[in-house]
Amino acid sequence: MIISFNQPAFIPWGGFFARLLSSDRMILLNDTVLAHGFTFVNRNRLKGPEGEVWITVPLKRKGRGAQKIKDLEIYEKARWKKKFLATLQHYYGHSSYFSPVVKEIRSAVNKPGQRFLDLATALLNILRTNFGIDREIVLQSDLQITGKGTSLLVSIASKLQADEVILPHGSEKAVECAPFERSGIKVRFLRYAPPQYPQFWGNFLWNLSVLDLLLCCGPEGHAVIQKGIHFHEPQ
Repeated sequence: MIISFNQPAFIPWGGFFARLLSSDRMILLNDTVLAHGFTFVNRNRLKGPEGEVWITVPLKRKGRGAQKIKDLEIYEKARWKKKFLATLQHYYGHSSYFSPVVKEIRSAVNKPGQRFLDLATALLNILRTNFGIDREIVLQSDLQITGKGTSLLVSIASKLQADEVILPHGSEKAVECAPFERSGIKVRFLRYAPPQYPQFWGNFLWNLSVLDLLLCCGPEGHAVIQKGIHFHEPQ
């Protein structure tokens, strides 16, 4: 079995789905603490006539201290979802893929409740399904394994009897490979090099949410993600 890891993320970029596509299972690390300062957990970029458009899900933070991702709640959800859906309409309403995709997105954001995790996973499943990626997504909290760093990842991989783990390019300095190897688990790193695809609004931007790819290319985005996958072995 091949597994990969990622913190839950709001409409993530193609590298997330490249690792999902290359795995049998992806573990969402929802029992980890949200980082202080900038994070891609609750924000990503779409595209408008002037270039990048940041979309951020506001979170309830005041008086809550350090929070695990599974406990995060959306701040003023009704106001946020109205603005989010209006932004999609404004920048992508002319896409031939817009109506069916946004119908699903609207259903997801209109579900009752304030939990960020519910929103993030619902949108991930919409994206995954529309790209035809049938890999399994598992929540860390369902495995009842806690911890941090390399030891957490090794514990999860061992419990799932994984033969191989896929880690993102750039994590080589943060993750030790030796503990995996001692457990008989192979490590490979995936570098995602976003291929160009037809975009709205001018010159190609490579660092956008994969939602842009879906609204520009529809199911054909699967092949675009596949084309951007490059592996290398640990040094």
